[in-house]
Amino acid sequence: MTRYKVLTPVLQGGVIVASGEIELDDKQALRLQELGAIGEEIPEESVPLEEMKLPALKVYAKDHNIDLGEATKREDVLAAILKAGESNGGVS
Repeated sequence: MTRYKVLTPVLQGGVIVASGEIELDDKQALRLQELGAIGEEIPEESVPLEEMKLPALKVYAKDHNIDLGEATKREDVLAAILKAGESNGGVS
């Protein structure tokens, strides 16, 4: 799932999102971009780790080769990522 800026109100999961940001898969994003309802993809780096949801944190860990061990809860996954960042000189 990727984050996008909402330009015009969109119906997502039975909820109207009028402004702000929205998380979409590639198929949903393509459809809404064709309609002009959403802007360009918001780079993940612009979203602080502390604000990422569990699926995004797991993707981040995979992309950065971070072993999550037995962590399954959001707080535990975030802690594992932050700990790995400390041992590697900071999380990028």
